[in-house]
Amino acid sequence: MLLSLLVLTTVMYAQTEKGKWYVSGSSDLSFSSVTSKFEYDGEEVGEGSDISQFNIKPSIGYFIADGLVLALSLDVETSKQDDYKSNSFMVGPMLKYYFGSSNVKPFIQGDIMFGSQTEDDGVDEAKLKTSGWDLGGGVAIFVNEYISVDLGLGYARGSITNKDDDKQKMIVKGLAFNGGFSLYF
Repeated sequence: MLLSLLVLTTVMYAQTEKGKWYVSGSSDLSFSSVTSKFEYDGEEVGEGSDISQFNIKPSIGYFIADGLVLALSLDVETSKQDDYKSNSFMVGPMLKYYFGSSNVKPFIQGDIMFGSQTEDDGVDEAKLKTSGWDLGGGVAIFVNEYISVDLGLGYARGSITNKDDDKQKMIVKGLAFNGGFSLYF
């Protein structure tokens, strides 16, 4: 009985051990609620608004220690509000730490991203530079040794700056529920 427990624990622990690879994909789907405000030269101008958006965030990483993965993440996002359309692409490093050795593992994670965005209001198109960070946590539910379903809640903050006028900036921040899956090998 003790030998069986030891083998079972080792198999479950091997999912997030040092030297393993990690591939993940998540999405905020339509569960995001984002509040934005507009600034010009550090002064708030105009009214803020709520925006619904869709994004997908794939990552690939390597476990640098037991439970700790260092990954490269991409963030591809599309949003629409009335006639206004926006598409962004960001990339950056992510750290994620898993707690425990069972097949249900809580985790915390954070990342920093940099990239670009295209906006189209139906009349003009603008090219923008973007940056941001997010912190969050959740739970990874391992369906077997190689696959987990991930559910989480996070806080994100970002800025979008006009490439032609760096005094024009939009600050975006908010909470998001996300769901996805991860592969471990």
